[in-house]
Amino acid sequence: MRHVPFAQRHVARWLGWMPALAPALARLESTLLREEIDALQPGPPVWICGMARAGSTILLEALNSVPGFTSHQYGDYPWLWTPYWRNWLRARLPRSIAPASERAHRDRLKVTAESPEAFEDAFWMHAFPGSHDPLIDQRLAADHRNDPFDRSFDDHQRKLLLIRGARRYLAKANYHLPRIPYLLRRYPEARFVIPVREPFAQVESLRRQDAWFRELDEEDSAVSMHMTRVGHFEFGPQKRAYNLGDTALTVSIGNHFARDEIVAGYARQWAAQYGYALNLIRGDSAIARTCLWVGFDELCADPANQLARISRHVGVESNDAQQLFNDWTPRISAPTPPLIEWSSEQRNDVEEVTGEFWQSIQPLLRTRQGD
Repeated sequence: MRHVPFAQRHVARWLGWMPALAPALARLESTLLREEIDALQPGPPVWICGMARAGSTILLEALNSVPGFTSHQYGDYPWLWTPYWRNWLRARLPRSIAPASERAHRDRLKVTAESPEAFEDAFWMHAFPGSHDPLIDQRLAADHRNDPFDRSFDDHQRKLLLIRGARRYLAKANYHLPRIPYLLRRYPEARFVIPVREPFAQVESLRRQDAWFRELDEEDSAVSMHMTRVGHFEFGPQKRAYNLGDTALTVSIGNHFARDEIVAGYARQWAAQYGYALNLIRGDSAIARTCLWVGFDELCADPANQLARISRHVGVESNDAQQLFNDWTPRISAPTPPLIEWSSEQRNDVEEVTGEFWQSIQPLLRTRQGD
């Protein structure tokens, strides 16, 4: 059975054989559009970043529906590097009549080619060799320099805004927590939304997704190849521990995964990523003001209030915020609680590893940083 469409299966692979081609086409596209790109005055970008299975996709879809925002779409891949040309051509071709279908995750979310999706990491992997290498510290400090990437990344955002008639760039980027200082140097007015979920439920959801994507890959090996190309290493056979400055811990997480101790590995990855984010905002009040923590349970239980918090934080105008509430409050609900069949040792381990961080996060779920 094949689970990966033709373009993602074959065209993306062909482009991968010529890694310099897409960046070269991107530079040419930017050169030809230089006057229009430079004339744009974008609003502050918004990045949704945390750890998978905490509601990041529903937040992406909700914010993407707000006038003025735009994000990458499923249909943008594999032509990510030339967003203007790709979208210009697509607008002149017959529209797809394919109905929305549940995405591969089997989590009730239905998508089409126009649905927003997380593809940004493809650019970071190209610009920063060693991205997602567990032995390499993935933190990017504010003073880290990569001027060619800064220029091309900014051009890319502007081209996407230009062709879509939008003003603000939006992206889901689960690996951006250690990149926040770097991004804020370049975009001082940027806003970050950090979704988080009660650790037992989030670890269990990750475990289930990992098992499901490993099963998909056994049926079709192109699944993990596609996930690797677009920079998704959260679950499946291609999953990797994410290094946030403690290489010994990262190696330990990887060893848990290798021994099929999935719960233990994800619990430690949860603590590493959210613990890093906590320390980041504790150590820098300017960064703290740009970050809003959103609890998955709180979002499902009271979507109107949570959408209001998010709207205030990212700067959604009042009329658009009201429309956001009207459209999305009925669409957000809690999933069926996962059946967690863990041993007492696993439960105790998860509590010990995540409990302190989870308690520290609680106050952040009720207010905006800096309020």
